[in-house]
Order: sequence, then C-alpha cells, then structure tokens
Amino acid sequence: MQQVRMVLIGFGGMGRKYAAMLRDKEVEGMVLAGVCCRNAPGQQLLREEYPGVAIYRDVEDTLAHAGDFDAALIVTPHTSHVQIARRMVAAGKHILLDKPAGVYARDVRALVDQARTAGVSFGMMFNTRANAAFGKARELLQAGAVGTPVRAVWVCNTWFRTPAYHQSSPWRSSWLGERGGLLINQSQHYLDIWQWLLGAPDGVYADLSFGRYAPITVDDAVDMQLYYDNGLHGTYISSTGENPGVNRLEIWGEKGRLCVEDTARLFLDENEMTTTEYAAVNREIYGKLAHHSREIPVQANPEVYQTILQNFCDHLRRGVPLITDGEDGLRTVELTNAAYVSAWQERKVRLPVDPAVYEELLQKRMEEEQGLVQG
Repeated sequence: MQQVRMVLIGFGGMGRKYAAMLRDKEVEGMVLAGVCCRNAPGQQLLREEYPGVAIYRDVEDTLAHAGDFDAALIVTPHTSHVQIARRMVAAGKHILLDKPAGVYARDVRALVDQARTAGVSFGMMFNTRANAAFGKARELLQAGAVGTPVRAVWVCNTWFRTPAYHQSSPWRSSWLGERGGLLINQSQHYLDIWQWLLGAPDGVYADLSFGRYAPITVDDAVDMQLYYDNGLHGTYISSTGENPGVNRLEIWGEKGRLCVEDTARLFLDENEMTTTEYAAVNREIYGKLAHHSREIPVQANPEVYQTILQNFCDHLRRGVPLITDGEDGLRTVELTNAAYVSAWQERKVRLPVDPAVYEELLQKRMEEEQGLVQG
C-alpha cells in the first residue's frame, strides 16, 4: 500500500481535530480521502477548508464510494461505533475507533471476531498509550523494577465538570444518550492504561455515585476495587465534581514503588532489599526498610494523537504491530460493563460479566430515565 486513504466518519470536535492533522500532512503516508458529515454547516466548512476532499452525507453515501478509501476513522457518538464499524468491515475496510469501542461487550466482541475473520485491521484511538511516562512505566514494570506488583492505587479526579457541561447536549450524561457517565466517558483511557500496565482484573467491586455532583442520572463518582487471582489488589478513584483534582498512579511491589504523577512525571522508589528478605533477616527489628528515590526522566510527547495515527498507518503499509487494537477496546468495555453490574447489584463480580445481565440492568436504567423525561 503506497499510502493509506483514510475516510473520517464524524466531523465534530475530535473529528475536526483529526481532519486538520491529515490535511496538514502530520501523518506520513496517510491522506484524508473523505469526510462523512451530516450537517450543512460542517459540509460548508469542508468545502471551504478542505478542497479536493470528498464529502459524504451519511454512512450509506460513504459506502457507496468504498472504492475511494482504504480505512475509516470512526469519531461518532460511541453508541453508533459498533454498528458503523461492522458495516465498514463488511466492505473490507480497516477501522480505527475513537474511545470507547462501544457500549456492550457482546457487540464489541462480535466486531473483533468479524474483523479477524475478514482479515482487516482494527485499531483503537487510545492515545494515552503514547504518553511517554506511561510507556516508560510499562517498560520498568516488565523489567521487574518493583518486583511482582501487589497493590496499585490510581486517584484521578481532574475531570471537574459544571452542570453546563452535562446540559450542553441532549445526549450527554444520560443513560439514553451515552449509556453512562464517568466510567464510559472520561475514564476509558485510564482503564485502558491500567490493564496495559497490570493486565485485566479477575474481579471488581464498584461503588458508584449517580448524580452526586450534578442533576444527572448517570455516574459522576467512582470508587472501584480491582481484584487479581495472583494477589494484586487495585483501587481506582475518580470523579467529575471535585476541584482541585490530582492524577496519581502508584504501584507497589516487594522491591519498591513506581509512581506516575500528572501523566508527565515518573518516580521510582527502590528498596535496599525486598520486603520479604528484610522481614526474614530482621525478625526482631521494627525499623524502617531503607529505600532510594529518584525521578526517571521522560520526554513529553505533544503529539499523542499523531503517534496513534502514524502507528496505524505504518501497520497497514509495513506490518508494524499496532500500539492498541480491538482486543484492548474490548477489555476496557468488559471492565466497564462489569463495574456497572457490580454497582447496580452492590456486589463483587467476576470478569467477564454475563452480557445478558448487564444489558438487562442497563435497559432498566434507560426505561427509568425515559419515564423521568416523559413525566
């Protein structure tokens, strides 16, 4: 493939951002072949600022010109991701999805299987993976810098949102529109990073608050416990109603502690000996185990979106492995589905959760919300 002809499905905030990147040749080997935009103002903007780029009225119009592009970057509301992606895959097109991959794990799994059978590539726009601090953290964990992780805590409440945000669109912050709140929206990138660094949990207990900080029906605060059969125990805390917030991920093992601060700074505390060794040789000593602290230098990557796009392009042109693929998108949706079930049923659940249980409980929330709207 000499170049990747990308079509953009959706021309909202992020869609326009991606379109400008491709127009300005920020991704080597990838060109913007067309944009699917349903509204007249967006189409007029495309005619004025994107000469030569095809404009499609809807998905049907886009597929009618399937011979003019190789791949689709889908940036529509996430409730439509799977439906549009499956149509693109059926047409033999590679797909790159903005987060989340979808709402229902069952549907995302079907998409993953369909793409594999069709022999097309399925990438995810989990651009946070291109953040240098998280990439280096993963490298250190894999090298055994802290030993086997035993505890991880991520506190991220930097998502402060006013009521105006929740009211900015009829679909926003609702079961009927987004099928959820903080978990399925803001938290998706970090739930992906969590599993990228530590693997998928085996169980989850989620304590969610619904409408705690704003007059909404969906979740706006989460306290989540993540359990692993190997003994690792994780805690994830987030909200959209607290300010000033912090963003700190800490991971402990027998050898020490790894900390990512504000997604930009990386710190490593190394014990002089492992906690197990220290306990064995100091049975009668209550003293502190000495450790050495240092900051690991990382160079910020200001082009995280371009990194994912370039990787997807290089994958299609030269077979470079994807930084993040459909399976990663599926794992994040599975964790989100399980967390909602846990909160609704007030119990710890194993992953993956029964998809029928999640779908039934979500449908109930949607019907309740519809009743409030009609009432």
